[in-house]
Amino acid sequence: MAPIRDDFSAVRPIRRLNRLTQAVLAIALAVLVNYLGSLPEFRLRQDITSDRRHSLAPESIETVRSAGRRSPVGLGLNKGWVKAVVVTSDSSEVAQALRNKLLKLLDAYVLESGKQGPGWLGIELAGLDRNAPLLSEIAARHGPPEAGTALILTCGARAKYINYRELLTANAGFRGEELITSALIEVTEEKPAICYVTRGHGELGIEDASLVRGMSQFSRLLRSRNFEVKTLDLAVLAEVPRDAAMVLIPGPLTPFSPAESGRLRNYLYERNGRVLALLDPGREHGLDPVLTDWAIFSPDAELQEPDPSRRTTDGDIALRRLDEKNHPLTKVLKEQDLPLIASRLRPARFDEGSAPDSTLGVWQLIFSSDAAWGETDLTRRPVKFDPARDQPGPVCLAAAAERATGIRKGVGGAGGRLVVVGTSDIAANARLNRGGNRAFMTQCAAWLSDRDRAISLPSRSVGEYQVNATASDFWSLALRFISVPLLIFALGLAVSVWRRRS
Repeated sequence: MAPIRDDFSAVRPIRRLNRLTQAVLAIALAVLVNYLGSLPEFRLRQDITSDRRHSLAPESIETVRSAGRRSPVGLGLNKGWVKAVVVTSDSSEVAQALRNKLLKLLDAYVLESGKQGPGWLGIELAGLDRNAPLLSEIAARHGPPEAGTALILTCGARAKYINYRELLTANAGFRGEELITSALIEVTEEKPAICYVTRGHGELGIEDASLVRGMSQFSRLLRSRNFEVKTLDLAVLAEVPRDAAMVLIPGPLTPFSPAESGRLRNYLYERNGRVLALLDPGREHGLDPVLTDWAIFSPDAELQEPDPSRRTTDGDIALRRLDEKNHPLTKVLKEQDLPLIASRLRPARFDEGSAPDSTLGVWQLIFSSDAAWGETDLTRRPVKFDPARDQPGPVCLAAAAERATGIRKGVGGAGGRLVVVGTSDIAANARLNRGGNRAFMTQCAAWLSDRDRAISLPSRSVGEYQVNATASDFWSLALRFISVPLLIFALGLAVSVWRRRS
């Protein structure tokens, strides 16, 4: 006779299957909720702080929305349109703290970018031991990042590098939102600014890869910042093209003709043009009529710098003395404490003999040490300062001028702008990435083309928040948190006892 079969033998496998199914469904639900929470369009965050310290400024929100309207249209086309690459190569405590704040801030940008459709801003981490191919790809396309780079924003053929030193203000404030908002405007701009580079006078070649007389790296740098670079032959054209955002004169070896100089004068004065002139010592440039109109004087002299502290290990001159008026062109050098590095320089200063002009403002930007001088006779040996002929130090080596469109200086919109630097070394391939040369040249192009965005957002505190409370405060807080679970437990226990008795 067969043994009596347990009545629950058929039920137990079903119960096990039910428990397994419940566990799988619970895990799937948790994974799905976390996945949806990672999508910007499914996330909701409310800032309840009184000063809204965890929210983006209205200027940043409008910038994100404007960029979103310019993003590609179509399913999946705008995903990762702008990529924010956080560089993790620096493992110091300060860098890690700034990186954490940067990631939290970028998360707010990602959330905002997905409010009106699929999120177009993506975040990736990359460093020497993490996602190194991504950094190699960015370096090959946009140029190698400098040491200390914290964030790289890319959009198509354009890129913007942000350094750790830029993220902090002098009083240890965090400038992340200001820099990211400005970078978004720069990399998502639709219409490129056109930079014309003069030719026909032995200037540095815009596509020349040679170290001394080439500036292919600077040309690529401009293109990555949404500039279009074209050549300009003033001996052929009757005027500077109408679409010019700026004109670059990089180290001419032979002088401009009076007709060419006249075309530049008309462009600057009559059309509010923008010109950056890099003039080398020992070369006649033929631009004296242009400089005179803008109260800038660049005599044919060469800087002699006897102070060994102002020299690099390979003998180049390191210029660290900047103007005290905090001009936009030198602000980037001051904030990052970077010198301008060149081998040979000539003076470029305010013309003290110029006629008074209420519509013109001139700034002397970069100076040598007090011991230096401008030597006018290089054939004399040994080279020695002559008070009767040479220019005493400190010698001004870069000057900027701006003419207002109104009757008086500062009234009306911005007029023409002229920047004169006494060397072309800072744009050449050999020295572009040394010291502050790259930052200064980039800022010159941005200022002249009106792309130094007037984004002025309040800095945030870098310090971490902590709770200061007494023991009684903690006990009170603990009782409040534990009261709800205790109430639920008591209710469940009561129901269980009641069911057992009934």
